[in-house]
Amino acid sequence: MPSSLSASRATPPSASWDEPKGLAARGTLIVLAGRGEHGGVYERFGRRLAFDAYRVRALGDPVADPSVLDEAAKLLADESLPGPKVLVGSDTGALYAARLAAEQTPGIDALILAGLPTAPWASGSWEAEVEARTACPTHQARLTNDPGFRRGALDTAPDLPEPSLDLVRVPVLALHGAEDTVSPLADALSAYEGHPDVRTVTFNGGRHDVLNDALHRTAAATVVLFLERLRLSPRAARDRGGPRMSARVTTTVEELRELLDSGQPPVLLDVRWALGDPHGRDHYEAGHIPGAVYVDLDRELAGPPSPEGGRHPLPDLADLQASARSWGLSEGRPVVVYDDLGNTAAARAWWLLRWAGVPDVTLLDGALGAWRAAGLPLESSPGATKPDTETPGPDAPEPGDVVLRPGGLPVTDADGAAQLAVTGLLLDARAGERYRGEQEPVDPRAGHIPGAVSAPTGENLAADGTFLPPEELRKRFEDRGAGEAAVIGVYCGSGVTAAHQIAALAIAGFDATLFPGSWSAWSADPARPAATGPLPS
Repeated sequence: MPSSLSASRATPPSASWDEPKGLAARGTLIVLAGRGEHGGVYERFGRRLAFDAYRVRALGDPVADPSVLDEAAKLLADESLPGPKVLVGSDTGALYAARLAAEQTPGIDALILAGLPTAPWASGSWEAEVEARTACPTHQARLTNDPGFRRGALDTAPDLPEPSLDLVRVPVLALHGAEDTVSPLADALSAYEGHPDVRTVTFNGGRHDVLNDALHRTAAATVVLFLERLRLSPRAARDRGGPRMSARVTTTVEELRELLDSGQPPVLLDVRWALGDPHGRDHYEAGHIPGAVYVDLDRELAGPPSPEGGRHPLPDLADLQASARSWGLSEGRPVVVYDDLGNTAAARAWWLLRWAGVPDVTLLDGALGAWRAAGLPLESSPGATKPDTETPGPDAPEPGDVVLRPGGLPVTDADGAAQLAVTGLLLDARAGERYRGEQEPVDPRAGHIPGAVSAPTGENLAADGTFLPPEELRKRFEDRGAGEAAVIGVYCGSGVTAAHQIAALAIAGFDATLFPGSWSAWSADPARPAATGPLPS
């Protein structure tokens, strides 16, 4: 492909980020940079995806160096790189990524296009392109400080390919900033019309390059959700010969009874916990579903508390895996979780195991109350471990062999939550009086994250403790803005009941990101603002 740039210009460098040592990669992303850029500008995005165990290879600008396309093709064909393989294009790199996919380049499982440019060269006006880029805040500092970027981005009109999205036969995630001056939103969206498998996400406040500007956290969370749906779809699982993520969130009492009577019963976990009640084990020993293993939320489903991490930070992965094996979790064996509080505590185990890559985890709909209401028996015993020890008790299950891998569900931090409150939808799952700042029984300050919307998780349940029907849950969340939000985030007091909200959102058909530190971490930082009253801000 010819380039209009001077041959003396240096080849833009590439960059790479790998999954943490000891973790199996969940897939590979190959990024084609925008005009005048190099792979290194995607560092924040690359590191965030690597944290979720995805391998990232960011290449240079195909306009400046057409050999970048050959390098991309080699990476796509490299069988040593883990799949699925996703080709990512930003700015003009999106045009080249789309063209490679339209040409049926082998190895592309999906396409992610950020800031797809369309209008300027469709109209033949390079002057309009220069004017738009000069006005874009994302480009201004580079235009001032980096002569090489000016040469690469503006000085010479490139010979750019048409997107040809009508010829693309793989799933597409389209990311676009609502305030993009380089590629107007309406023009970009029109380019995707007619593609049979495209998900378009618009970021309020987003400029041209959402992968590496201030919205990179929100963009990364959106990408992780897309990748997980891709990685665990029936087609992808069939191609890889591996399991797929169960779409189910709940198991009914009747279904559980039949499973327990079958030759392959699930692992059954009892997560008896409530805020201010330290006697979960006592309640378990007084009566639990036969065969259930007691799980200590404070000790096994959370790390040590801290001001930065909150009251229930995510546990260390090695510790969580050791606990999961002690509960009897093995590869391929389903898991059912319950508590005695409408699953508002059990959802923490559901979310953690899903996050750690366990594909078939469900909540017992109605929790222990539904089991009792059906007239089914309970058993009383010390359970799997002796109190306050890790010594196996007489009823301990056979140790499992499960291998946990993080990244199955997205997470964010305090900065990301603040961003979601502005650019997406941030839901506060606590009781209304805590959201409004009228009461705060445990955390340093009262109130809520500015911009967050109140959605008490108890309102996800019917009077009998079962989840509301999907259509009612969907209306509940759409009334709070979920239908229009590019990304949804959830927090609570310490990341426990927020997991219940994420389960309800999943039943309603919405994906969501968890802020594990939640209000306990946010309120411990005096630099973070707190809003009070019934309104988000």
